[in-house]
Amino acid sequence: MKSRLAVGLLLGCVVAVAGCSSSSSSSSTASPATSAASPAPARTAQNFKVSTPNGQVSLSLDGQLPPNWPSQFPVPPESKVAGSGSLGGSSSATLVAAYTTSETPQDAFAFYKDNSKLTTSGEKSVGIGEHYIGRAKITAPYTGSVTVVSHSGSTYIVIVLTNSSRSPSASPTAS
Repeated sequence: MKSRLAVGLLLGCVVAVAGCSSSSSSSSTASPATSAASPAPARTAQNFKVSTPNGQVSLSLDGQLPPNWPSQFPVPPESKVAGSGSLGGSSSATLVAAYTTSETPQDAFAFYKDNSKLTTSGEKSVGIGEHYIGRAKITAPYTGSVTVVSHSGSTYIVIVLTNSSRSPSASPTAS
């Protein structure tokens, strides 16, 4: 019964992610790059929301990582920076980064589940291909979560690091 509820919840998240694409200049559900009615150029930053184990994340796909993002945080080799985001109701010390990858969502999620440089827990995934979502908590050496989703034909990796997880080496805010 609990597994059915968890699968239903994750499937609901997949549907929510697929329907939450937004653009500030258009009420259309099409992406700005493919909407004929959109006056915005194709290179305009896109925004969408993702439900993560840490809460609702709003992403800005502007190609920039958040300030103080740990450069040694592991990402799949073919990943590219997509943007950054904010966690609803969190302090400014929370960091959110988004990457795109040419890997399938399943392979990108496996990268984090099987990564010897990270300790994860509570791994959950549901769906396949464009209807896949995978989520896990990160417990060491960082604290936060990783969520892998397919959105508008791309695989996105959304990483949330909480203030207790700055850099495992040195951090200017560490005491």
